[in-house]
Amino acid sequence: MGEVEAALRDAGLRVFRDAVGDEVTQELADALANSRLVLVHYSRPGRVHVLDPETGGEHGDPRDLTALVELVLRKVADARHPPGTGNRLIGRYRELSAIHHGLRARPVLMVRGLPGVGKTALAERYADLFQDAFDGGVLRLGPFGQHAPEEVLSQFHLALARAAGDLLGADMSGMDFDRLRAHIAERIGAGGGRVLVLVDDVPAGLPPDVLDRLLLPTPEVSTVLTYRTGQSSWDVQVLDLAGLSPAEGLRLVGEDRTPADDTEREAALRLVEHCDGHPIALRANAFPGTVAGPDTAPPAIRVLLADRGPIATGIVRLAGLLAPVPFPPGIARDVLGAGHGFPEAVDELLTWGLASLVDGGLRLQPLVTEVAGLDPGNLPEAAAESLLKLLSDDRAGYRDFLLQHARCLAEQTSAAYRIRLLRPIAATHERHRDFVAAGEIHAMILTTEGATSADFVAAARVEIACGLYPEAARHARRALLSADTDDERNAAGLVAAQAFDCQGDYDAGERIFWHRPVVRGETRLPVVVASARAMRLRGRPREASTALAAILPELHALPNGTSREELLPSALLEYTRALLLDDRPRQARDVAAAVIAAFHATGLSRHFRCTEAELLWAEATVTLDLRDLDADRTALRELAHRYGRRHGPESAVALTAAAMADRALLVPGLSARALRALSATERTVIRVLGGDHRLRYRIRHGMALAHGHLREFGRQAELLEEILQPQIRLLGTRHPETLESRLDLGLALAFSGRDQYRRATELVDGAADDIVATLGSATELSEKAIAAKRVLRGKTPVP
Repeated sequence: MGEVEAALRDAGLRVFRDAVGDEVTQELADALANSRLVLVHYSRPGRVHVLDPETGGEHGDPRDLTALVELVLRKVADARHPPGTGNRLIGRYRELSAIHHGLRARPVLMVRGLPGVGKTALAERYADLFQDAFDGGVLRLGPFGQHAPEEVLSQFHLALARAAGDLLGADMSGMDFDRLRAHIAERIGAGGGRVLVLVDDVPAGLPPDVLDRLLLPTPEVSTVLTYRTGQSSWDVQVLDLAGLSPAEGLRLVGEDRTPADDTEREAALRLVEHCDGHPIALRANAFPGTVAGPDTAPPAIRVLLADRGPIATGIVRLAGLLAPVPFPPGIARDVLGAGHGFPEAVDELLTWGLASLVDGGLRLQPLVTEVAGLDPGNLPEAAAESLLKLLSDDRAGYRDFLLQHARCLAEQTSAAYRIRLLRPIAATHERHRDFVAAGEIHAMILTTEGATSADFVAAARVEIACGLYPEAARHARRALLSADTDDERNAAGLVAAQAFDCQGDYDAGERIFWHRPVVRGETRLPVVVASARAMRLRGRPREASTALAAILPELHALPNGTSREELLPSALLEYTRALLLDDRPRQARDVAAAVIAAFHATGLSRHFRCTEAELLWAEATVTLDLRDLDADRTALRELAHRYGRRHGPESAVALTAAAMADRALLVPGLSARALRALSATERTVIRVLGGDHRLRYRIRHGMALAHGHLREFGRQAELLEEILQPQIRLLGTRHPETLESRLDLGLALAFSGRDQYRRATELVDGAADDIVATLGSATELSEKAIAAKRVLRGKTPVP
């Protein structure tokens, strides 16, 4: 920076140079107090920021001294404030320096302070000043302070998907929260640039494990959180943000005027101290040196609102109906019918510090609308109409904010508007695989007068995803009763049949829907895919694959859009499952590989369907390799190592082979060792692939067998109870793995001493009958079933 300093002096400027640490020395404070500008040299070389206390700053390049000097001279000439107002920079300079040095030491920093004291503004200013230190970009998330602690992760999920989608240029739907975090972290890590994440207004009361999930798990990310005053249970570095300094407060109260005498100056300084430097409280006080005005923010806000015009007041009334997050100014203009006076009213609110602009959206201070308490009048319905127009466009920006506004408005409008406002919220949660949050919104819809057949169908679909099969069947039947058209009846019948299938009640599914001929029209292709799944669950994979093969050309020919993006991967994955069950692993592997390639091409490697395709590809690959291999435990372990070297130790194929090698330890009686190995593999599988898939349940079944070998029959029964229903849903009651679980559960119950002999007998007898009917009587599983029946009837000794 020596050359820069010399060039500035040569241009006739007085220059003070200091290496800034966390403390502001008196010498630096005096220099700042008599400065017009501050130049900040980044720790990342190659950038200088020219900071004006009034108008912000611009970046300059120290390698181009002529251009940098011209920039500084222009900024000095444009600075209308007299020397001495650099006092305002002292606190800001210290705080920005503290954030930057804090983030260099640790990846997370919390800015804490009273509402309205400027936490968000400071974080945003830091992001602006130091943007070149974060060449990967900035993710802005929040505010979240208005949400109950149990709602924060769902809202954070939507905000993260939107912000990361904008930053990375991809649709982030189709991933649950943890997979979304992992995917974004992978993308950022692969990009190599540093990313700054701003998390605004973290609510109090969040436990540390929830707070930890607000962080992206990659070293390339630095995170700044803002937090209201109070103790946090999170062990992170904290910057406590106080009110304005006496010098800053003096200038704010003075409204750009110099105090007439020392008496006025002392009175103004007493006012700043009395208000704790709170900006809103200070703005509400006229300068001439009295402390009779309001000394806290709430009464100060009332003073500021008292003389505002009708349009500005209308904006505040509207904001009181909406969530305390930014909203498009067009909504206010539309609802209020405001004409040419609207920009002036917005400027008035901005000038008095009652509102701010966030990327084109208008955000009122939450305290402002809370204190104002204005009667909304007839605004709710008008606001709902305007908001619904925006929500009808899937491309609308800041959709997570719009949905929060819809949620708030839904509580203040008629039943008809309430349902219309809640539907897109539920649909969005469902699209992002947050089924619990979607179910909660559907519950509100169903308790509102005017819920339709389609609403009950949508609720049932989400309940299936949550594992609430009886509730789903009940709501789908309710939809059938209220259906008015054939399309509505088909939709309701289909979901009801799927709910029954998930429970293994195939007879009910047949009666309610599957017995019907294939429907025609727009719903034909989705119904064919669903019907193929029903055939596979019933143990008829050849029929399923034939039906799907017939419609795949039509699906490939569909125009690009939501229907094709949803339906084609679903059909291909179902086709792969049917091929595997029909003992055609080579063809199954090729189909799964095509699905994987398609998702990787769009940058969605963590999409739940891509993960499922990877698991199916792994299953097919291992099946093919084992055909030419003696599958003892040594060979299986070597196969797992080979897959790990080729595809990565945490790839689906390596984990699939590892699970098989772990289970093979049971054969020579190494039960305790097998249990430890399976438990370790399961932890990796859950972390990398998630927990709701066939591989995880296969591992759990192996763990149950290990407990059985160790004569821990109670624990064996618990594990098998946990996985049986998911296996029925995913694989069907007559899939070999489900059949074995049914058989083993019966035995475990019989030996556990829980007085469940009748159920144990029913399970073993039912499984034995289905094994013979499905697989024949000359298989290892059928022989195991015969032995199990004998054991239960006491014809052979209990092992």
